[in-house]
Amino acid sequence: MKPDRKALIAASAVTIIAEQGTRALTHRAVDQSLELPAGSTSYYFRTRESLLEATALHIVHRSRSTFDELHERPSDPAALTAEYLDDLLSHRRHELIARYALLVETPRDSALHPLLEGSLFSLEKAKPVFETAGVGDPDVSAANFLSLLEGLIFDYCLGSRSRDPHSSETVRQLRIPIDIYLRGVGVI
Repeated sequence: MKPDRKALIAASAVTIIAEQGTRALTHRAVDQSLELPAGSTSYYFRTRESLLEATALHIVHRSRSTFDELHERPSDPAALTAEYLDDLLSHRRHELIARYALLVETPRDSALHPLLEGSLFSLEKAKPVFETAGVGDPDVSAANFLSLLEGLIFDYCLGSRSRDPHSSETVRQLRIPIDIYLRGVGVI
């Protein structure tokens, strides 16, 4: 089966942004990286904005499918979350870097910004965990939990812990603050 060209273009855009920055993302750069005839990327995505939107949607779809795969396995919320973060850090680092770069470059009033904000973590999927546990204010607790996860991902991807080699110990280390938060609000 021939891979979907739009998906290949979006994946290539992620790689270009992660390795060279947002300014390096052009239709021509994608064509060259995929060894496509000149104008191929432009045929599918006429404007830079549409190429950026496809890139963001690629990150969103990959995140949702990964989370859904993990969610099918029986696991407590802390273990599931730590495994998801570990997958992001070990298999999807370029997506993380591209997302952060695009968030910085995208104006807050752009339609792309909310898409990128919710591309890794979903308030809608987190909130039921806190509701089911009977947490007093599930909206605030879920939002705080997502802020914790964003901080962990940033630190392990681009911050001080980004220099640490990835190991089986990473999941255990990620799980510690997740466990502490979830126990503190009464989820586990």
